[in-house]
Amino acid sequence: MNPYLSLAFLSVLVPAAFGTDPDGFAIWKPAELRDRQTALHAKVGPDSSARETLGNYGNHMVRMLHRVADGAPEYHQSFIDMWIVVSGGGTLVVGGTLVDPKPLGGEGDLTGTSINGGERHEVAQGDIIHIPPRTAHEILVPGGKQITYLRVAIPAQ
Repeated sequence: MNPYLSLAFLSVLVPAAFGTDPDGFAIWKPAELRDRQTALHAKVGPDSSARETLGNYGNHMVRMLHRVADGAPEYHQSFIDMWIVVSGGGTLVVGGTLVDPKPLGGEGDLTGTSINGGERHEVAQGDIIHIPPRTAHEILVPGGKQITYLRVAIPAQ
């Protein structure tokens, strides 16, 4: 048998025999998330946060956010926010209305100076949070504390 043909044949069979992950598959293990959190902590900027996109899949993305103080209030017209708290904690304010709303960057995304009204929920490591579109929200982080969470931005239907 031709050796080049044998190599070509093997290059097709070997991945099939050992399995390959499908396009778009990702897994982030706890040790990797801890390492990324440490790296983000060293990059905290003037807004008291740092962020990294872990995966961008066209119609949705996964980001890691690390905050050492309150986050600015946000409102997303077209996205659901799904948060998974990796470490730390704070108080999530959800609902109510944005005070002094301004465009945030994405289409229909807004920020403001605060939220008028809203419900407060204590959140901590392990919590999974679903924030529907068109819902004001912000995370309050007590002095000297931090929160790190994964944010999955999912298009609303």
